[in-house]
Formats: sequence, C-alpha cells, structure tokens
Amino acid sequence: MDRPATCSHCNLPIGDGERIVERVDGRELHFCCQGCRGAHAVIRGAGLAAFYDKRRWDEPGTPDGAFSTAYSDEYLDSLTRERDGEREITLLVSGIRCAACIWLIETLLARTPGISSATINYSTHRGQVRFDPDLVTPGQIFAAIATLGYAPRPYSENAVRAMQEQEWKALLIRFVTAAFLSLQLMGYSIALYGGYFRGMDPATRQVMQGFAGLVATPVVFFSGAPFLRGAWRSVRNLAPNMDLLIALGVLTAYLYSLGALVAGGEVYFETSAMVITLILLGRLLENGARRRAMAGIDSLLRLAPDTARLVRGDEQVPVESSALRRDDVIQVRPGERFPVDALLLDHGTEVDESVLTGESAPVRKNRGDTVLSGALNIATAVRARVVRPATRSFMARIARMAQEAQNRKAPVQGLADRVASLFVPVVILIAAGTGIYWFSVLHEPVRPLLHAVSVLVVACPCALGLATPTAILVATGVGAGRGILFRGGDTLEATARLTVAAFDKTGTLTVGDPQVVRIVPFQVSTRRLLALAAKAEAGSSHPIARGILARARQEGIRCRADGSTYIPGRGVRLETDGGPLLAGSRELMTMHRVRLPQNEKTRFTEVYVALAGTYMGCLLLDTRPRPEAPAVIQRLDRMGLRTLLLTGDHARAAAGIAQETGILEYAADMAPEDKAARIRTMQEEGERVLMVGDGVNDAPALSEAAVGCAMGSGTDMALATSDLVLVHDHMEQLPPALLLARRTLRIIRLNLFWAFTYNLVALPLAASGRLAPVWAATAMAASSVLVVANSLRLRRFKGD
Repeated sequence: MDRPATCSHCNLPIGDGERIVERVDGRELHFCCQGCRGAHAVIRGAGLAAFYDKRRWDEPGTPDGAFSTAYSDEYLDSLTRERDGEREITLLVSGIRCAACIWLIETLLARTPGISSATINYSTHRGQVRFDPDLVTPGQIFAAIATLGYAPRPYSENAVRAMQEQEWKALLIRFVTAAFLSLQLMGYSIALYGGYFRGMDPATRQVMQGFAGLVATPVVFFSGAPFLRGAWRSVRNLAPNMDLLIALGVLTAYLYSLGALVAGGEVYFETSAMVITLILLGRLLENGARRRAMAGIDSLLRLAPDTARLVRGDEQVPVESSALRRDDVIQVRPGERFPVDALLLDHGTEVDESVLTGESAPVRKNRGDTVLSGALNIATAVRARVVRPATRSFMARIARMAQEAQNRKAPVQGLADRVASLFVPVVILIAAGTGIYWFSVLHEPVRPLLHAVSVLVVACPCALGLATPTAILVATGVGAGRGILFRGGDTLEATARLTVAAFDKTGTLTVGDPQVVRIVPFQVSTRRLLALAAKAEAGSSHPIARGILARARQEGIRCRADGSTYIPGRGVRLETDGGPLLAGSRELMTMHRVRLPQNEKTRFTEVYVALAGTYMGCLLLDTRPRPEAPAVIQRLDRMGLRTLLLTGDHARAAAGIAQETGILEYAADMAPEDKAARIRTMQEEGERVLMVGDGVNDAPALSEAAVGCAMGSGTDMALATSDLVLVHDHMEQLPPALLLARRTLRIIRLNLFWAFTYNLVALPLAASGRLAPVWAATAMAASSVLVVANSLRLRRFKGD
C-alpha cells in the first residue's frame, strides 16, 4: 500500500527520513515530527478526533512556535485580572484556519479542570479564558493550546494592529486584482455585445468568450476566495450566511457561462466578476470606516507606551511595558508618557494629565505622589516605582472597558438578529421561486437565471447586521475620546431612555475634600478629639476621612492605618485597647447605643466620635459644591430629566447643597441600602433612573439604577460597579454623555429603518426582473456602506 505523502495532523509533506508511523485502532497514521504525533495523541485522548473530519484548512502546516510556549507562569500571571471571583487572561492564537479550530481549542479547554469558560473569536483570533488559579495556571493553559499545534501568545495592541494591517492589505490586494481584471473583462464584453448587434463570426466570438472566461476565473477564485470559503464553512456548519448568497449568485453566473461557452451560447462572465469587485469595494469602504470609528479607542490605547526604561543599578534597560512587575523602578524622561501607574521616587516634576482629568494645566507631582499611566512628563527626568502592572493600570482598565463595550449588544439589536438568522434561507427560497416562475413564463433559461442571481446578490442581511454594532462602535469610540465610557450597547440604549438623574452629595456634587471648620470636644481636649477621629479614619479613602486627616496633619498629628472597619453610609469602627472607637454619623452612634447631647443643627457635615461607648465630641466639616454643578443641573432640567439628591448627610446639609446646585428634591439620612430602595421604588413606578455616585459608598444604588455612573480618575470600585464612567473628574461631561446616547439610538433606528426598507424594496425589484445582477451588487454594497456612513456621522458629535 502506498504511504501517504502528507502528515496526518498538519497536512505538510513528509520529508525523506522524517516519517513517524503509528498504528491506532487498526489504522496506520503517518507524522512529519514528534510534535504532530503528540498533538494527534492529545486530540484523540480528549475524545476530539472528530476535529480531523470537521476541519477545512486552506493551507497546511502549523504556525511558528507551535507545540511549545516561551512564557513563564510568573509573566503570564501578571497579565491576568480578577473577574467575578476568578482569574481571566486574554490571548491571541496563531494557526487558526477554520471554525473547527475554534471548536477544538474551546472544547479542549472547557474539559480542562479549573477552566470555567473559554471563548475564541474566529475573526480576530482573540481568546478569553476564565480559570481557577488553584487548579490550573496560565502557563498550563498556554501549554494545552500549544500541544494542539497552535501558537498562543499574550494579547497586545501591537499584535492586533499588525493583524488589522494584514487584513487591510489582503483585502486591498484582492480588490485591486478584481478591479483591474474586471476592467479588462468589460472590454471583451463590450466587443461581444457589439458583435451581437453588428455580427461576429463564430470563431472570433468563441475566442473572445474564452478570453472573458480566462480573465473572470482569477476574479472568482482568488478575489472571491473569502466568500467561497465562508460559504463552504456555512454549509459545513449548517449556518447559512451572507457569503453563501454571494457564492451562490457568483458561481451560478460563472458555471452557467462555462456551460454556455462549451455549448456556443451567450456568456455572463462579467456578471460574476463585477459582483465580486463591487462587493469587495463595499467591504473595503466598510473596513476603512471601521478603522476610522476605532480612532477614539485607539488614541486611548496609544497613550500608554509599549516600552519602558527599567532601572537596574546604574543601567537603564529597554523592556516591554507588559513585562514590568510591581515595585520595579523605571525612568521617565521629559516628553514621555508614564507606561504604568507609578509612585515618584525622585524630586518633583510637572505632568500633563489632561487625558485623565480634563484639566489642561500641568500638575505638580512631588516625591511619594502617584502618577497614572498615560500622563505626560513635561518637566524633568524622574524615577518611579511601579504600583500596578501594565494590564491593571488605569489606562489599561479604561481601554479594556471601551473594547468590551463593543461586544455587548443593545436590546434594540434583538429584532435585527432574529430577522438575520432567518434571512438567508428565505432569500434562497425566493431566488429559487423566482427562477422557476420566470422559466415557466419565458420558457428559456438565461433571463430566469439572471433574475435569480439578482435576488441572491441584492439581498443584504449585512445592512441589518451592521445597523446597531457600527453605531455602537463609533459612539463608544467618540465617548472614549472625550472621557465618557459606556459599559456596552445596552448601557447606551438605557442611557438614551433615562427620565430621572439622582446624585450622591459628597465627592459627586461637591468638589475637593471637606474641610474641618469646627471641633466640638466633650470632656476631652480639642487635640485629643482630633487625634481620635484621625486614628479611626486613617486608611480610609472617603473624602470626609481625607479632610479629617488633612486637618490632623496640620496640627502635627500622625496616624497610621490600623485596620478600621468601614460601615457603608455610616462611618468607621476601630478596635483599640481602650475599646471600640467610632467615627461617623448620628445613626452610627445610635446603632452602638452611644448617648449624644442635643447639638444645634447646622448646614455642616457632622462626624461624631465615641470611644468604648462614651461620646467624645463632634467635628463639623464644610464642603463646597462643584462650580459647574448648577449649570449641569439646569441643562439636565432642559433635557427633560427630573433631578434628585440622595445623601447620607443630615437634612440641613442636604438642603443647603440642593439649593446651591438647583436641585428641587432631596432625601437625607439615607444609608446605601436606603438609596437603592428609593431607586427601586421609582423604577417600579415607571421611571428610568440614572444614579451618579463615587463608586465606593454607592455601590448598591449604582447597581440598582438603570444606569449607574461614577466620576473621577479611576477608582477600582467605580470601574467595577458602574455602567457609565466619566473619566474626567467633573460633571460637565454628563449632559454630553446623555446626548451622545440619545443621538446614537436615533442613528440605530435610522439604520434599521434603512436596512428593512432596502430589502423590502430591492428584493421585489430583483424578483420582478427590473434589477440586473451588476446593479444588484452595486445596491447591496451601497446599502452596507450607507449604514456605516450614517453611523460615522456620530464622529461629528460636539456635545451639544
């Protein structure tokens, strides 16, 4: 029996002396190397041998780096992030050639103990794996993929951009080839049409038709290869798609023309070639539009440099930013951006944080201050200690949130998805019915065939599929460029439908840390009372705590964080040798049965202090409203939103802030769960509530609201609990965020209206014979481009 010439795993030719033979289940398998033999054994052992029947590889071989991984567990672990109590890692996989590759990788990983989910995107080859670090390590995940013959590597923007450039170039080459050959083909077609009316001898006509077929062949099978492969995959997976319609139309015209060429009839090679050319033109324009739409997010991603200068003794070693670890020391020179969040070690410098805070003026940073990734160093070279690795830096988290937003669908897309899933089979039935009907009427095959081809080509589920995602893509990119981050398409749609805007007070409607304006001791000295309050608040990041600690530092009182317990909306509790130390609201004192004297009610925020159940005194703090708050509240009123203040402060303080900002309704003395309950009640009454808070004290309310919004330069809690994040620490971006969402929803509705209308008009025209295949292809390409172009109008959004 002849030995097979190619490897049973990778399909590459087996060289002389390299053949490895193994007998499995009575069959003789031949491999080109031990790596392929091992991969085949892994796949068989996992019960996934069906992969070899499912796969459809256009090219043989395995990618460079297959069967091994050069990444250590320590390095890969630094690239993971916490997600819902598990770890998650994002990776790129080289060597994926078909949907069966996706099936194989996902299935094998899903069967690996410790991995809860694994998804690979076929279009981008980007994967996300969630796992339990106690059961499996990132290195083992990479090794599992590598043993299958694929090459996993950590996800990076450089790799993604390289992949996008490669896709763009391949599309451009296919289009240029198709356009050039189609122009030549049109010359032959014009000559044939002229000969049809003026006469042409059969031999010359046969030669011209032969040249036309020769020129059309590379257009169909090279330029149109992506459509043909996509159609074949859709048939194999029983999932008909747009590529199937294009392939059916093109191959029908091409194969009929081949038959007519042999039989001496009329040929329509130009139809198949022009359909491919025009659709490629549409894809090219669409690809360019998507790249422009990503400009806002790309600008964010490029703010943090890919490389850094790692300080090792007296040397500075260039390294990738992703390789930096916590406590590494880096140097940042003037004109360079900080690659990670870092703590200054040297003398001070000035940095431009405009992309983070919205403030255009340089900010002075001194030794011990934290500088966020993406900030521009503009004064002098400084050394800094890494606080967080690149994947967990502020800029990385923002960029990741913006990217993930594009994967979350808006509810309005549900109808389009349901229609698109049924669209292709229905169109194929309509095309078949059109051909049969016209053949029964005309009793000749040519025109019925062309009418059926027109139906196949003109049908465009792409416009339906693009209507919502492109608008969301552009809107999230525009928003990201302005410091407005939507969690996803569902958040955009919910934001567009809001009727009530509720605000927290401290840190949201007020600006800066509250200042201690009065200290009222009770049976202790003023300094002793301040020291007790500072000791309880040490380690807290709440604005009130920062205000108390600032006053303590002014008085020369130093306190270190000692493990206080934060009681949301009430205050803090610290266990001391002298008994429990409390600092917080009147409600906190009541909870712990501390008797308070009757104090005069003021508009100031009150912080009561008690030790071992004994009242020690009270601190009064004053906060000033944000300068922009009254104008923002007024603008929200003009937009038709009802505004409301929800605060844990007492009624007089709430009334004062409400009056200064122009808010007519307020509710005071509210714990976090009270705020959530109030929002729940309003939404049960039919309101759609926006909750704007600090992301720390208001997590229940942010989660309960239709849209939770957090402001400020990036607390972890804000990014984790909010649907909408305003990166810049001011309120002025809130009305533009709502306007952008409303405008996006209008664009989506207009796109869907156009997509449905186009198909309702174009399909009957094609079925009735009033639309030639070439014009059908033009209309189909134009419909997709029009949807994308309409979405791109959002790029002109100015916030008013």
